[in-house]
Amino acid sequence: LFFAVTNTLGADSRQIHAASLSRRQVNRSVHDLPRGGLKEGGRTTSLPLSVGTGILLAFNSGFVNGCCLSGGIAPDGTKQAVAAVTGAWTTSAVGLASGNSDQFRTQLNMILSFASGSAIAGLLNPRPATYEMNSSYGPLFLLGSALLAVASRVAVGAKDYPTKAFFYLAAVANGIQNSVTSTHTANLCRTSHFSGISSDIGTFLGQVLRGNQQNLLKLKVFLCLGGAFFLGGVISVYVTERYAASSLLFSALLYLFIGCGTLFMK
Repeated sequence: LFFAVTNTLGADSRQIHAASLSRRQVNRSVHDLPRGGLKEGGRTTSLPLSVGTGILLAFNSGFVNGCCLSGGIAPDGTKQAVAAVTGAWTTSAVGLASGNSDQFRTQLNMILSFASGSAIAGLLNPRPATYEMNSSYGPLFLLGSALLAVASRVAVGAKDYPTKAFFYLAAVANGIQNSVTSTHTANLCRTSHFSGISSDIGTFLGQVLRGNQQNLLKLKVFLCLGGAFFLGGVISVYVTERYAASSLLFSALLYLFIGCGTLFMK
């Protein structure tokens, strides 16, 4: 499915660009858009490359989230989601209403951590251009790598010094990733939050079943993103059984590779 999507996107990238660009860009003629990517004075990436990277990062987010939800990295077996924070809004509200202050504080901190990661991405890249690489991407992924490396170390030390800080650090890294991929692809690739994508999959599937194939390519992309996120969660269970808190280092290395590659991209 992944190769089918990227091949199709390579053939129809003009149509996807026209559908996902801002209103200012949509007003431009579709025929003025390059086949490989959109150029606005900086380094550009092709649509297939952007989507392929988004699928890889969705896998990574599913892996990190699975590591934290499996209970395998916390010394006391605590399970906590660090990617999609939709549930954290409700569980924090329930904790407040029920008088469970620990639940309220923990889930509120998860929300703030994820949002903080997105805020950091916005601060370093205040005017993102769709499908255009800029100098902020390298430092952002390097920061994400450092956050996950520190989270792994903190999780190991939590056996002697109980803390949930490693969950918060992982959530910050996921917030950075989701912001970068969302702004880079005009929300085509949301890689750390799947509530909206799940809704879109259902909507587009219903449209396709009724003969409207306008969003068929987006449906394929979203299915790939969701499948990658799911697969990352599956693999995380087996990895944490063997490597425990050190499992987060695999994702830290991926961020390091992407960050260095972005810094030295010509």
